[in-house]
Amino acid sequence: MLSSFVSLAAETGHHNELPVAPWVYGLFALLVFSMMLAALFAFRQAATKIPTADNTVAHDHHGPEAGDHH
Repeated sequence: MLSSFVSLAAETGHHNELPVAPWVYGLFALLVFSMMLAALFAFRQAATKIPTADNTVAHDHHGPEAGDHH
């Protein structure tokens, strides 16, 4: 069965053409990877911008008893 399918496919010689030139596929892939890289760089320091106990500076209490020291 498989050998008859292979021989049938070989003797038809049907060749599918690409819808666009091959270099267009490369250009499209380059553009997609560039957009993915841009998204990666947009979020590269996002974790350090989230305030947590270990990356924030403790501020003094700014109540009426603290006085005006600004």
